[in-house]
Amino acid sequence: AVYQRRVRANNLSFVHPNLAMKITNHGNLDHSCCIVVKLNNVHIMLDCAANVASLTPFLPFSALQTPRLENLPSVPDQPTCLKRTSGGMTLVDSSLHLVPPDQVDVSLVDAILITNNSQMSALPFIMTDPEFHGRVYATEPCVLMGRLALIALCKYIEQCPTRRAEVDMTTIPSHVHPVFKQANQMRRVYNKDVIDECFAKITPVRYNEQIDLFGLVDCVPLPAGHSIGSANWAIKAGDYKISYVSSSSKLTNHTLPMEVISLANPDVLLLSNLSMNPTYFPDNTLNEVCNVVISTVKTGGNVLIPCHSTGVILDLIEWLIQNLNKNSLSEVPIIIVSPVADAALAHPDIYGEWLNDAKQAKLYVPELPFQHSQLIKSKRIHHFSSVADGMREVYKTPCIVFTGHPSLRCGDAVLLLENWRDDVHNSIILIESEFPFATTLAPFLPMAMRSYFCPIDPSINYAQASKLIKDIRPKTVVTSPTYFRAPVSHPNRTDLVLISDSEVVELGVGETANLPQPQSVITVELSLDQLENLNMQPLKTTEGYQLVSHIAGVLKARDNKPSLGPPIPSTSGNQLYGEVELEELISVLTAKGLTPDKIEALGTGDHFLISLSDHSSSITLSPSVTSITAHTGEMRQTLQRIVSSLLISS
Repeated sequence: AVYQRRVRANNLSFVHPNLAMKITNHGNLDHSCCIVVKLNNVHIMLDCAANVASLTPFLPFSALQTPRLENLPSVPDQPTCLKRTSGGMTLVDSSLHLVPPDQVDVSLVDAILITNNSQMSALPFIMTDPEFHGRVYATEPCVLMGRLALIALCKYIEQCPTRRAEVDMTTIPSHVHPVFKQANQMRRVYNKDVIDECFAKITPVRYNEQIDLFGLVDCVPLPAGHSIGSANWAIKAGDYKISYVSSSSKLTNHTLPMEVISLANPDVLLLSNLSMNPTYFPDNTLNEVCNVVISTVKTGGNVLIPCHSTGVILDLIEWLIQNLNKNSLSEVPIIIVSPVADAALAHPDIYGEWLNDAKQAKLYVPELPFQHSQLIKSKRIHHFSSVADGMREVYKTPCIVFTGHPSLRCGDAVLLLENWRDDVHNSIILIESEFPFATTLAPFLPMAMRSYFCPIDPSINYAQASKLIKDIRPKTVVTSPTYFRAPVSHPNRTDLVLISDSEVVELGVGETANLPQPQSVITVELSLDQLENLNMQPLKTTEGYQLVSHIAGVLKARDNKPSLGPPIPSTSGNQLYGEVELEELISVLTAKGLTPDKIEALGTGDHFLISLSDHSSSITLSPSVTSITAHTGEMRQTLQRIVSSLLISS
């Protein structure tokens, strides 16, 4: 291989030949991300989310019997598991299923980088696959909050008094719900033991900690401003940079603010998880929630808020307490019901370093960062693992109850909604943006209880994302095609369309983008002896005079860390040169019994990856360099002799 050489102070740099970068979208960039990036032959999965909206076509259930739901009529001339609601919705009477990322070859994945606890729901499916041997990286709060959210879902399901029927999802017609078009991929929700086993293997990281992947790629998590521990990732291979921005927020909340400077000037910006409801502004929806709560309790009604046990609930409770006090409603009990309530409410107070400056300052007083801890001690807030776990002792009308599951397909929210649905004075407020309002409530309609959709989503909206692109100046933006089209309900709203002056690559579900990876610089440290022997001479260039020197040595690499050893005395004047032709190489390999299993064109079409799967080996072929990868020295030498036989000796 021929390299250009550059001397930089006490190191030597080589220009790496052109490589192609591949980006494949195995999820949905709008809400449930799973992207696999192939960079420098390292396969990195960015987020690992299942589509939680796939829970909505299932029949709701709870810890106690709900006769109305359990006695819904079957749909005529359809599988017996299909039930028809009073409002005309068809539901599947079966155990709950999720849709994990589609068509992922987990055996190739070297690392998984997580941005947010909402983007971890498919990890148990991936990590329990025997073909997966990679490592998973996430911040410590993200690991904890993600684990609690999944355990809560499992506990809600386990609370069901009767085992739900097992139904073959492929027998469900797709007209019931679009998710059944992916029936072959649907998987039953995992249990707590699987979650604990998987999350114990995740490697926790801190903000700005550099993660070295095989000496080829460096990954750094940066504050995303969305929730405690949420992170964007700066990914570098030499001087080639990818900025992955997902589930980020520019709002002022309890977390560290979003870090932008370290994301600047990337070759590629991967952008996902913008606000799912951009017409709703978080400050306005917070005020609307408070107004609905206050008007409801003033008329003697109860308020039900189905939500996750982690996330926006902390900000919402603080905001709600302030408004209740202003309206002389401090006696109204606030009740939190969740199987993980104890841990979800306790852990935010111990993650001071992940909070904003105002919250951190309270730790030095000393004072707990969040109000809810003191309010629990003063019995203003009550929390229980379930409705049956002592809630009756503090329950009185009116009251405000936060519980789950926000899908309204399992958990105590189902039980309370069934009990309160016939009272016009009661209200239900849906605040989680990933569950569509009409579909989520459909099994419970018609009902007298008033319903409100107030999604509290701190994610950046289209205008903020457009400004972010302008500020960090990426060469290429890779994102969802839906971001460039105004919603059908608001066709003339230009503020609901992403604007980018950079080149844009629209990456739909299941699509792959091949992007050229420009030449990158590999830095090699020199020993003191090598530095002392350098004979630096001035050289006039177009940029003025520079000091240069010839240097000879053997370039070696161990764990992809290059070093320059002493030169090997030449025993022969013969040198190999020429170009290896693809067809000729394939012919020789086949004749030697090494028939290629797969031949893949990379980049502009003059680079090829020849995979020999039976021998776990490959050859990367380009006009300027041939790279051999093998798991044994014997196979590497065999392939080296084959390639050398196709070159000219002088």
